[in-house]
Amino acid sequence: MKSFNDSIIGSQTAGARPALWLALITCFVLLGSLPGKVEGQVFCDPADPTYGTCILQSGTFPGDLPFATTVNVGTGDLFVADYLSGVFYRFSEDISEIPVAQAAPKGPATYLGLSWSAIDNNLYWIINDQGNDLLVVSSLGGSLISETPLNLPTGVTSLTGLAWFPSSNSFWTNDFENDTYHELLPDGTFTGQTFGNPEQDGSAAGAFGLGITVVQDLNTLEFFFDLPVGSPAANRTNKVERVSVTGEVQGLSFPLASLNNMSGWVTGIAWTPFGSYGGPSNYLLDLTNGTVVEVAVPTPLAPSITDIACSADNNNDVNLNWTNPITYDNIRVLRDGAEIAVLGAGVDSYVDVDVDPGTYAYEVIPTPAGSADGLPAATCEVVVGFGRFLGAVTHSGALPGGVAVVESTDQLLVADSSGLSAWSYQKDLTPTGVAIPGPFSSSQTLSGIAWNSDTDQLAWLTENADFRITDLAGTEVSASLLNVSSGQVLSGLTYSPTLGKYLTVNLSTQQILTISTDGIVEVHPAEIPTRTSPTVFFGGIAIRGGSTLVFDLAYGSLASGGVTRLERLVGGSPVGLGFDLTPSVNSGDIHGLDGTESGPFGFPVSYVIGRDSGVITMLSSDLSGTGSDFIRGDVVPDGDINIVDVSQHLILQFAPGQDPSLCLDALDANDDGSVDISDAIYMLSFLFEGGPQMPAPTGTCGTDDTVDNLICQEFEGC
Repeated sequence: MKSFNDSIIGSQTAGARPALWLALITCFVLLGSLPGKVEGQVFCDPADPTYGTCILQSGTFPGDLPFATTVNVGTGDLFVADYLSGVFYRFSEDISEIPVAQAAPKGPATYLGLSWSAIDNNLYWIINDQGNDLLVVSSLGGSLISETPLNLPTGVTSLTGLAWFPSSNSFWTNDFENDTYHELLPDGTFTGQTFGNPEQDGSAAGAFGLGITVVQDLNTLEFFFDLPVGSPAANRTNKVERVSVTGEVQGLSFPLASLNNMSGWVTGIAWTPFGSYGGPSNYLLDLTNGTVVEVAVPTPLAPSITDIACSADNNNDVNLNWTNPITYDNIRVLRDGAEIAVLGAGVDSYVDVDVDPGTYAYEVIPTPAGSADGLPAATCEVVVGFGRFLGAVTHSGALPGGVAVVESTDQLLVADSSGLSAWSYQKDLTPTGVAIPGPFSSSQTLSGIAWNSDTDQLAWLTENADFRITDLAGTEVSASLLNVSSGQVLSGLTYSPTLGKYLTVNLSTQQILTISTDGIVEVHPAEIPTRTSPTVFFGGIAIRGGSTLVFDLAYGSLASGGVTRLERLVGGSPVGLGFDLTPSVNSGDIHGLDGTESGPFGFPVSYVIGRDSGVITMLSSDLSGTGSDFIRGDVVPDGDINIVDVSQHLILQFAPGQDPSLCLDALDANDDGSVDISDAIYMLSFLFEGGPQMPAPTGTCGTDDTVDNLICQEFEGC
């Protein structure tokens, strides 16, 4: 078998998208140990299947890496090519049956695209053979008929997928590295017709997309494309989007998820008007799980909603807007699967009022005239409250690599990943156009940059532990090489005035480290947050204001494929307070995090850096309305404030081995946003010396109206 690294994916230039290459390598290595079935799948009712959200059948791919596929509409046979081995497989309509193995036309090579053509009843292939891109024609049995070297258009580097377009007798393929789709003729000539990946947002970050298939609206007989695509933040192809021949989104999409048995890396797609239930279906290849899945995509009675957008405001209201291509009888609005409104004809917006903080998925489902069934849903996700989107700007310099809020100048600095310069912005993300030099004489890979609030200086840290201190103009004050084991990589940098030290993350050991101002490194005891699978990615660390050690950590799991969430830790323990980054930060390579308590809108904010996108995103860190009601000072939640509460307060602060409090707001007796000895003193003064009353809420349960970094996760007394 040809080596994986000899394929076109393995032989890309240094500028090729590393996330995709890494994902394919990971799939290749893990394929043998991954399950062929995924929990949570939903099987279709063959008499009335839903659009894309259920499976009709699945089969096991007997080869190594399923990568390209097509359907012979005349016979119903499904062809699936192995990526490298030189073997392809013919499945019958029942894909659970063992398919017939056939020799591919070029033997061992890299098989990137496959399409049946009704014009000559042959198979067309895009094959990379020893570095040469070819358009190959074969019989249905794989016998070589012809091959034509492909002269790729300028800038096109990495082709995947192939689909025959009947109305023009041409083919379309995907340049996955550059997020574009291109038309070519049967003689291998590219026509110049092209369109972009619908998930590409215009930033430098690459979207995801492997495969392409031509579909037909059986009502209008128009031809469209179904594309497996994903945003940079998704870190993989995570949905199928229908577009026109010029790339316009048609409002027909479905997720690639466990419900339709598509939880892995999707590499190919093929449409047929005659699925196993009698109507249109898509066959999809899941390389990770080695499966072939049939998903029903029945032709809708009418076009569905397009251009949906949702956003949250400062009142925790969610505003939804969309485009109605036709007039519907009614439109249903769902939040996380539950219906919240039914709207009349012509309505193209909705406000979901006073939503609790969190991440929500909205569906807008129109019902056309004369139908009892809704059309495929238009969907969007949004973060409400803590973590909501506030704004974004493109970085002024080169690839960004770290961020530091400098409170003494009321600005933030975003450093280039090279460490050679850092650019300043106002806190509302307005660029100043001013840059300072970094302390390095040559290009580095920067882990982070941090402002020291005690000395009013900047610290710069590279991934290989080169630690520099400069003044705010970039002039070097000191330099040291940290005592970190060879080969270990550091990520992020922030300064804690509580500790008088810097914090960073050791990616290799998954530990949080402290760095003294003179470069001494120690492990800081902390519990790394996890969710559905172990944490393996880190995208930044940021101290929050106040004398208590409170910091935010951007992280992600292997299952998510990248950094997808921010979590707050107090001391070294997660307190159950965080938010999802992916609905707001469209980046697959988050590499920088910082925050300020004096944000441009009067409440705390966080700044997140997308290294691949070159975008700085501002998110809310306002905790108003977040968490449980509580009673201030009632440390032992029994409804009575007395010396027992003071004693427990001191025990939590100073006795070793104590579990962290679930209600830090209750411990913040003087409401200064910190939990420390001053709170116990304040409580003693109130109880025994006639001192001032503790700030609200006191006596009865309530919320904390003060904007700070503390939260009441749970309070048993309310």
